Amino acid sequence: MADRISSIFLILSTVFVIFSCEINQKKIIENSSFLPRASGENREMIIVMDSSKFQNQIGRSLVNIYGSFVQSLPQPESKFDLRYIRPRKFNNILRHAKNIIMAFTLEGKSLDSEILRKNFNAESLEKIKNDPSFFYFIRRDQYAKGQVILYLFSRTDEELNNKIIENGNVLTKLFEDEVLKRVNNEIFNKMENNISDKILDDHKINLNIPYGYDLAKNLSKENENFFWIRQLEPDFEKNIFVYYEDFREKQLEDFYEVFNQNPPDIKKVRNIITRKFLKDSEKSSVYMTIQDIFPIDSRIINFKGFSAVESKGLWKLSDISAGGPFHSLILYDSVAERVYYIEGYVYAPGLKKRDLMQEIFSILWTFEI
Repeated sequence: MADRISSIFLILSTVFVIFSCEINQKKIIENSSFLPRASGENREMIIVMDSSKFQNQIGRSLVNIYGSFVQSLPQPESKFDLRYIRPRKFNNILRHAKNIIMAFTLEGKSLDSEILRKNFNAESLEKIKNDPSFFYFIRRDQYAKGQVILYLFSRTDEELNNKIIENGNVLTKLFEDEVLKRVNNEIFNKMENNISDKILDDHKINLNIPYGYDLAKNLSKENENFFWIRQLEPDFEKNIFVYYEDFREKQLEDFYEVFNQNPPDIKKVRNIITRKFLKDSEKSSVYMTIQDIFPIDSRIINFKGFSAVESKGLWKLSDISAGGPFHSLILYDSVAERVYYIEGYVYAPGLKKRDLMQEIFSILWTFEI
């Protein structure tokens, strides 16, 4: 699989020379500083292709990949918000979208198929005809700054559909990476540096904190190595908390056993931490726990060179008065013999939570020790 993907990227690196953009349009201004900014939300996606192909195998496969549900959210939310557009309706306003997919094959002679094929010169079309490994191409900032267009193509409908299915993870990651870049640029444009400096001084932890977050709790005493930041809004709240301890103290026996479990089970460790540090300030008997109705998805990952357990699931208060999604990491530093529990969670009753959790992910991934 790795060799096949590597060969694909090697081929694509030579394709730019023969790629020709819309020969019937005016020449696109090469200096992107003159282009308008891409419009729409970060996860809005426009699919441009022949209607008959969209209604059949290729369209269904694209919807299955990009419209599949995000993992571990309380309500169904798709990875991307999809909108289908016929090529002849692809006007100047729609061309400024942030995420665009254009798909066609050499089969079919409809007007819409012909419009899409005109994006490529004769040499490129000949390469598509003779080289089945050449099936996609990425173009950035073609009509607007911050835009990504994925061109998908092949000789036949069946061949392109098979390519999409076989490479679904790769094709999804192309857009996921772009979304992450955009979100990072947005939320880290202005930060709470005073809070970050305080956390660094007290805990020797680096964490980028977007503007608007407050330091809700900060404990650096012995056996209470914990801090909690949050952003409170009228309709929702976003939270990040971190707990850590040295191996020699070993307050939580199961903290270290998590790495030996298959699959890892974080429930006991998390419950101990949340019962101790995240109780209701007015009702001490109310604490945060895990919703058992949905399984926690956990896996071992490499996090910036450290062995870590990544988990996604749903939390609730013990009196069932609130709940929502969470995303956590258990990180073991073998040199310092210290283990960390890092979690982000949101509370947004009645609201969609996909984009809120995207911000949580971005913050978690700035964690450094």
